[in-house]
Amino acid sequence: MNIIDEIGKKNIKFAHLINSFKCNEDNPSYLYYAQPITFRSMTVARNRAIMNNIDVKLYSIHYPEDDKIVPKNFIKLPFLKRSTRTLFPRISKNKKLPIIQDMFNSILEHSDADYIIFTNSDISVQPHFYKEINNIMKNQNLNSFSINRRDNLPKFKNNKQRLKPKDLNFIYKLKGKNHNGHDCFIIKREILKKINMGLMFIGYPPWGTTLMNKLKNINNKHIIFRNLFLTFHLGSDRSWINKKKSPLWIKNIELRNKLK
Repeated sequence: MNIIDEIGKKNIKFAHLINSFKCNEDNPSYLYYAQPITFRSMTVARNRAIMNNIDVKLYSIHYPEDDKIVPKNFIKLPFLKRSTRTLFPRISKNKKLPIIQDMFNSILEHSDADYIIFTNSDISVQPHFYKEINNIMKNQNLNSFSINRRDNLPKFKNNKQRLKPKDLNFIYKLKGKNHNGHDCFIIKREILKKINMGLMFIGYPPWGTTLMNKLKNINNKHIIFRNLFLTFHLGSDRSWINKKKSPLWIKNIELRNKLK
């Protein structure tokens, strides 16, 4: 029996993991406003998945100070202990960014999911997101794939009213623009066990490209879906442009170069 037959005979278990972050309203990433929309969109999509008999659990991994903002329907993984601040205090006094491998290790230890979905906390999903993911896994022989988001959706309705979780039905219809960044990964459990991201951290490139390349090396059938309108991002997060000379950006590159 091949992998497609096996998948077709069982109900696949999905675990969707995000790193929740309690940020200030003036955070340059717009996360203060975008993250509640992410939370709500994941909940809506999961509710639809349940109606279609698709097993999806939502997980958050975060630090103690972030705990209060996590919705009750999210499973909270044990608090993160390490960060860029503990590992690289000289260059990360004002940043407390999670180590990617710590997050991967935790979801593998504390869930029994067949596939782990990993997205940034400012990436929202369409209501049929999990249904489409499930269809892809059942119809194609894939151990991992990634989905590019639709970017630069407006932050305001009619240039006046800031978009909020209650506006999701309106937001779903917005077109946005194509984006080439890597911020949504679907990875089979056995493949994720083989991933070693060392001490690389989120928040600064090139973690997304590095993870994608590692997946391609392990799994030559890894596919990047560039035209599926399944994930979206409000605004155009260009704050990273000003980070190119940041010591943290340079450190992440150094950490990538040390990986085998």
